[in-house]
Amino acid sequence: MAKIIAPFLIKGTIEEINFVVTADGNNYARAKGKTGVTSKEFKNNPVFDRIRNQGQEFGQCAKKSALFRQLAVRFNTLAKDGSVAGRANKLLFEILQEDTTQPQGKRTLTEGLKTSDGKEYLLFFESNKLRPLHQVLKIKEQYNPDSRTISLTDFIANEHLDWPEEASHVHLASATANWDFENDTFDTCYSHEIILDKESEKQTITLTNDKPIGSQLHLTFLFIGFAKRERKKLKLLHRKNNTATLIAYNTS
Repeated sequence: MAKIIAPFLIKGTIEEINFVVTADGNNYARAKGKTGVTSKEFKNNPVFDRIRNQGQEFGQCAKKSALFRQLAVRFNTLAKDGSVAGRANKLLFEILQEDTTQPQGKRTLTEGLKTSDGKEYLLFFESNKLRPLHQVLKIKEQYNPDSRTISLTDFIANEHLDWPEEASHVHLASATANWDFENDTFDTCYSHEIILDKESEKQTITLTNDKPIGSQLHLTFLFIGFAKRERKKLKLLHRKNNTATLIAYNTS
Protein backbone atom coordinates (compact mmCIF):
# COMPACT_ATOMS: atom_id res chain seq x y z
CA MET A 1 0.00 0.00 0.00
CA ALA A 2 1.47 3.37 -1.05
CA LYS A 3 0.94 6.54 1.00
CA ILE A 4 0.36 9.85 -0.75
CA ILE A 5 2.25 12.98 0.24
CA ALA A 6 0.71 16.03 -1.45
CA PRO A 7 -0.77 19.45 -0.61
CA PHE A 8 -4.25 18.06 -1.41
CA LEU A 9 -6.22 14.84 -0.87
CA ILE A 10 -7.05 12.46 -3.68
CA LYS A 11 -10.19 10.31 -3.54
CA GLY A 12 -11.58 7.97 -6.18
CA THR A 13 -10.24 5.55 -8.80
CA ILE A 14 -7.81 5.98 -11.66
CA GLU A 15 -7.61 2.85 -13.81
CA GLU A 16 -6.52 0.07 -11.37
CA ILE A 17 -5.66 2.35 -8.44
CA ASN A 18 -8.06 3.26 -5.62
CA PHE A 19 -7.34 6.47 -3.66
CA VAL A 20 -8.70 6.42 -0.13
CA VAL A 21 -9.03 9.13 2.52
CA THR A 22 -9.18 7.73 6.04
CA ALA A 23 -11.19 9.16 8.92
CA ASP A 24 -8.08 10.75 10.43
CA GLY A 25 -7.23 12.56 7.18
CA ASN A 26 -4.52 10.27 5.84
CA ASN A 27 -4.45 9.50 2.13
CA TYR A 28 -3.31 6.24 0.57
CA ALA A 29 -3.48 4.38 -2.71
CA ARG A 30 -3.94 0.65 -3.36
CA ALA A 31 -4.28 -1.54 -6.42
CA LYS A 32 -7.72 -3.02 -7.08
CA GLY A 33 -7.80 -6.69 -6.21
CA LYS A 34 -9.40 -9.43 -8.25
CA THR A 35 -12.93 -10.35 -7.28
CA GLY A 36 -14.97 -13.40 -8.18
CA VAL A 37 -13.98 -16.60 -9.94
CA THR A 38 -13.98 -17.15 -13.68
CA SER A 39 -16.10 -19.95 -15.11
CA LYS A 40 -12.93 -21.73 -16.24
CA GLU A 41 -11.46 -21.59 -12.74
CA PHE A 42 -14.70 -22.84 -11.20
CA LYS A 43 -14.85 -25.75 -13.66
CA ASN A 44 -11.24 -26.89 -13.33
CA ASN A 45 -10.17 -26.04 -9.77
CA PRO A 46 -10.64 -29.09 -7.48
CA VAL A 47 -11.30 -26.70 -4.58
CA PHE A 48 -14.79 -26.23 -6.04
CA ASP A 49 -15.53 -29.94 -6.59
CA ARG A 50 -17.92 -30.18 -3.65
CA ILE A 51 -19.85 -27.09 -4.70
CA ARG A 52 -20.10 -28.29 -8.32
CA ASN A 53 -21.25 -31.76 -7.26
CA GLN A 54 -23.87 -30.39 -4.91
CA GLY A 55 -25.14 -28.03 -7.59
CA GLN A 56 -25.52 -30.89 -10.07
CA GLU A 57 -27.44 -32.99 -7.60
CA PHE A 58 -29.68 -30.15 -6.50
CA GLY A 59 -30.42 -29.31 -10.13
CA GLN A 60 -31.54 -32.91 -10.67
CA CYS A 61 -33.93 -32.59 -7.72
CA ALA A 62 -35.34 -29.26 -8.93
CA LYS A 63 -36.31 -30.90 -12.25
CA LYS A 64 -37.96 -33.85 -10.49
CA SER A 65 -39.68 -31.46 -8.10
CA ALA A 66 -41.70 -29.87 -10.90
CA LEU A 67 -43.31 -33.25 -11.59
CA PHE A 68 -43.69 -34.06 -7.89
CA ARG A 69 -45.80 -30.93 -7.46
CA GLN A 70 -48.06 -32.06 -10.31
CA LEU A 71 -49.01 -35.36 -8.66
CA ALA A 72 -51.99 -33.77 -6.88
CA VAL A 73 -52.15 -30.56 -8.90
CA ARG A 74 -55.89 -30.05 -8.34
CA PHE A 75 -55.32 -29.88 -4.60
CA ASN A 76 -52.11 -27.87 -4.85
CA THR A 77 -53.87 -25.21 -6.91
CA LEU A 78 -56.39 -24.73 -4.10
CA ALA A 79 -54.05 -25.11 -1.12
CA LYS A 80 -50.48 -23.87 -1.23
CA ASP A 81 -48.15 -21.16 -0.01
CA GLY A 82 -45.38 -19.31 -1.81
CA SER A 83 -42.63 -21.55 -0.47
CA VAL A 84 -43.97 -24.85 -1.81
CA ALA A 85 -41.52 -25.09 -4.73
CA GLY A 86 -38.47 -24.38 -2.58
CA ARG A 87 -39.62 -26.77 0.12
CA ALA A 88 -40.24 -29.52 -2.44
CA ASN A 89 -36.75 -29.01 -3.89
CA LYS A 90 -35.24 -29.24 -0.41
CA LEU A 91 -37.23 -32.36 0.45
CA LEU A 92 -36.16 -34.20 -2.70
CA PHE A 93 -32.53 -33.20 -2.14
CA GLU A 94 -32.71 -34.72 1.35
CA ILE A 95 -34.09 -37.92 -0.19
CA LEU A 96 -31.33 -37.96 -2.83
CA GLN A 97 -28.76 -37.98 -0.03
CA GLU A 98 -30.12 -41.36 1.06
CA ASP A 99 -28.45 -42.82 -2.04
CA THR A 100 -25.39 -44.57 -0.62
CA THR A 101 -24.55 -46.43 -3.82
CA GLN A 102 -22.65 -43.52 -5.38
CA PRO A 103 -20.27 -40.75 -4.23
CA GLN A 104 -21.38 -37.12 -4.01
CA GLY A 105 -22.01 -35.70 -7.45
CA LYS A 106 -23.26 -39.00 -8.83
CA ARG A 107 -26.06 -39.74 -6.37
CA THR A 108 -29.58 -39.87 -7.79
CA LEU A 109 -33.05 -39.17 -6.48
CA THR A 110 -34.19 -42.44 -8.05
CA GLU A 111 -31.90 -44.45 -5.76
CA GLY A 112 -32.81 -42.31 -2.78
CA LEU A 113 -36.53 -42.98 -3.31
CA LYS A 114 -35.88 -46.71 -3.36
CA THR A 115 -34.81 -46.59 0.30
CA SER A 116 -37.26 -46.87 3.20
CA ASP A 117 -36.05 -43.62 4.74
CA GLY A 118 -36.33 -41.81 1.43
CA LYS A 119 -39.99 -42.74 1.09
CA GLU A 120 -40.66 -41.90 4.75
CA TYR A 121 -39.39 -38.35 4.14
CA LEU A 122 -42.32 -37.79 1.77
CA LEU A 123 -44.92 -38.30 4.47
CA PHE A 124 -46.84 -35.23 5.60
CA PHE A 125 -45.39 -32.93 3.01
CA GLU A 126 -47.69 -29.90 3.10
CA SER A 127 -48.60 -27.89 0.02
CA ASN A 128 -49.54 -25.10 2.42
CA LYS A 129 -47.24 -24.97 5.44
CA LEU A 130 -49.46 -22.24 6.93
CA ARG A 131 -52.24 -24.79 7.44
CA PRO A 132 -50.64 -28.16 8.25
CA LEU A 133 -52.96 -31.13 8.62
CA HIS A 134 -52.18 -31.73 12.29
CA GLN A 135 -53.47 -28.24 13.11
CA VAL A 136 -56.49 -28.21 10.81
CA LEU A 137 -57.81 -31.74 11.46
CA LYS A 138 -58.21 -32.40 15.17
CA ILE A 139 -58.84 -36.15 14.92
CA LYS A 140 -56.64 -38.79 13.30
CA GLU A 141 -57.62 -40.05 9.87
CA GLN A 142 -57.54 -43.78 9.12
CA TYR A 143 -56.18 -44.99 5.80
CA ASN A 144 -56.65 -48.37 4.11
CA PRO A 145 -54.10 -48.75 1.29
CA ASP A 146 -55.81 -51.81 -0.21
CA SER A 147 -59.03 -49.91 -0.90
CA ARG A 148 -57.41 -46.46 -1.08
CA THR A 149 -59.91 -45.25 1.51
CA ILE A 150 -59.54 -42.45 4.05
CA SER A 151 -62.00 -42.54 6.95
CA LEU A 152 -62.89 -39.97 9.58
CA THR A 153 -64.86 -41.81 12.26
CA ASP A 154 -67.56 -40.00 14.26
CA PHE A 155 -66.56 -36.77 12.58
CA ILE A 156 -68.09 -33.56 13.90
CA ALA A 157 -67.25 -30.78 11.47
CA ASN A 158 -67.63 -27.89 13.91
CA GLU A 159 -65.44 -29.52 16.55
CA HIS A 160 -62.89 -31.50 14.59
CA LEU A 161 -61.69 -28.78 12.21
CA ASP A 162 -59.90 -25.48 12.71
CA TRP A 163 -62.27 -23.22 10.80
CA PRO A 164 -61.28 -19.90 9.22
CA GLU A 165 -63.54 -17.17 10.57
CA GLU A 166 -65.48 -16.56 7.36
CA ALA A 167 -65.93 -20.21 6.36
CA SER A 168 -69.36 -21.87 6.41
CA HIS A 169 -68.62 -25.14 4.58
CA VAL A 170 -65.76 -27.57 4.08
CA HIS A 171 -64.75 -29.63 1.02
CA LEU A 172 -63.08 -32.99 1.69
CA ALA A 173 -61.38 -35.10 -0.99
CA SER A 174 -58.58 -37.61 -1.52
CA ALA A 175 -56.31 -38.62 -4.36
CA THR A 176 -53.83 -41.40 -5.07
CA ALA A 177 -51.03 -40.93 -7.59
CA ASN A 178 -48.71 -43.54 -9.05
CA TRP A 179 -45.35 -41.82 -9.46
CA ASP A 180 -42.95 -43.53 -11.85
CA PHE A 181 -40.01 -41.45 -10.67
CA GLU A 182 -37.52 -43.30 -12.87
CA ASN A 183 -39.34 -42.42 -16.10
CA ASP A 184 -40.87 -39.10 -14.99
CA THR A 185 -44.49 -40.09 -15.51
CA PHE A 186 -47.51 -40.33 -13.22
CA ASP A 187 -51.20 -41.15 -13.09
CA THR A 188 -53.56 -39.68 -10.48
CA CYS A 189 -57.08 -40.67 -9.45
CA TYR A 190 -59.23 -38.27 -7.41
CA SER A 191 -62.18 -39.07 -5.18
CA HIS A 192 -65.51 -37.29 -5.30
CA GLU A 193 -65.72 -34.26 -3.00
CA ILE A 194 -67.77 -34.39 0.16
CA ILE A 195 -69.12 -30.97 1.15
CA LEU A 196 -70.30 -30.39 4.70
CA ASP A 197 -71.97 -27.50 6.45
CA LYS A 198 -70.13 -26.27 9.52
CA GLU A 199 -73.02 -27.38 11.71
CA SER A 200 -73.33 -30.88 10.20
CA GLU A 201 -74.21 -33.70 12.58
CA LYS A 202 -71.73 -36.35 13.70
CA GLN A 203 -71.03 -38.87 10.95
CA THR A 204 -68.32 -41.11 9.52
CA ILE A 205 -66.67 -39.71 6.38
CA THR A 206 -65.30 -42.08 3.75
CA LEU A 207 -63.18 -40.91 0.82
CA THR A 208 -62.26 -43.47 -1.83
CA ASN A 209 -60.58 -43.08 -5.20
CA ASP A 210 -59.84 -45.47 -8.07
CA LYS A 211 -56.50 -47.22 -8.42
CA PRO A 212 -54.06 -45.29 -10.62
CA ILE A 213 -52.32 -46.91 -13.56
CA GLY A 214 -48.92 -48.33 -12.66
CA SER A 215 -47.35 -49.89 -9.57
CA GLN A 216 -44.20 -47.90 -8.89
CA LEU A 217 -44.87 -45.62 -5.91
CA HIS A 218 -48.42 -44.85 -4.81
CA LEU A 219 -48.82 -41.59 -2.90
CA THR A 220 -52.09 -40.61 -1.21
CA PHE A 221 -53.17 -37.03 -0.55
CA LEU A 222 -55.92 -35.52 1.63
CA PHE A 223 -57.50 -32.17 0.75
CA ILE A 224 -59.44 -29.98 3.18
CA GLY A 225 -60.77 -26.79 1.58
CA PHE A 226 -62.95 -24.21 3.28
CA ALA A 227 -65.70 -22.26 1.56
CA LYS A 228 -68.20 -19.51 2.23
CA ARG A 229 -71.69 -19.09 0.85
CA GLU A 230 -72.21 -16.24 -1.56
CA ARG A 231 -75.91 -16.07 -2.43
CA LYS A 232 -76.73 -19.54 -3.76
CA LYS A 233 -73.15 -20.64 -4.44
CA LEU A 234 -70.21 -21.82 -2.37
CA LYS A 235 -66.88 -20.14 -3.01
CA LEU A 236 -63.65 -21.71 -1.83
CA LEU A 237 -61.54 -19.43 0.31
CA HIS A 238 -58.09 -18.29 -0.74
CA ARG A 239 -55.58 -21.15 -0.92
CA LYS A 240 -53.78 -19.89 2.19
CA ASN A 241 -56.76 -21.15 4.24
CA ASN A 242 -56.78 -24.69 2.87
CA THR A 243 -54.83 -27.88 3.41
CA ALA A 244 -53.34 -30.47 1.05
CA THR A 245 -51.17 -33.14 2.63
CA LEU A 246 -49.37 -36.30 1.48
CA ILE A 247 -50.54 -38.75 4.11
CA ALA A 248 -49.42 -42.20 2.91
CA TYR A 249 -47.27 -44.13 0.47
CA ASN A 250 -47.51 -47.68 -0.80
CA THR A 251 -45.30 -49.73 -3.10
CA SER A 252 -47.38 -52.86 -3.53
